[in-house]
Amino acid sequence: MRQAFLGLAGLIAIIAAFVLVRPDVLERLGEQPVLEGQVQHFAATRTLRATPDLAWRDIDGNDVRIVDFAGKVLLVNFWATWCAPCVRELPSMNRLQAKLAAEGLQVVAINVDTGGRYAAEPYVQRLALDRLSLYLDPRSAVSRAMGVSVMPTSFLIDRRGREIGRLEGGAEWDSDEAVALIRYYLRRAA
Repeated sequence: MRQAFLGLAGLIAIIAAFVLVRPDVLERLGEQPVLEGQVQHFAATRTLRATPDLAWRDIDGNDVRIVDFAGKVLLVNFWATWCAPCVRELPSMNRLQAKLAAEGLQVVAINVDTGGRYAAEPYVQRLALDRLSLYLDPRSAVSRAMGVSVMPTSFLIDRRGREIGRLEGGAEWDSDEAVALIRYYLRRAA
């Protein structure tokens, strides 16, 4: 009995020391999202605010709005074919969509090329983006309204259409740290 008690006390001491030395352990337990690696520059919004009610187009020319995805957490990404980091991160978004769709995530990749479908569709096919729908904002009206100044820029939007935060620049969206960040918000938004 005494050995079991000492063993348990030792384990508790080790865990306590680990938590004190590594405060990010508390973040991993759900207190705050971990911002490291691929998502270290994610800027959380201090106050949740509604996103602009603007429409972009799907590949068939139909209007699409954030409200069309009500109930899902969205990763809205603005990309262009002339932007190497944009093109590089698209396959990771495709894998992220496959991995987290069942948990309530929807990746919305919006192309801003002025050539619209004819500029973007060959990239979607070449990169085999089978989990992502092609969305278009050829006049950049939506990207401007959302304050995009860097390509790529990705926004995390909660289930009620409010901006959670944004990441300017590219990332590997299916990396462990990116998946952990998104899962953190999927759990909070449930």
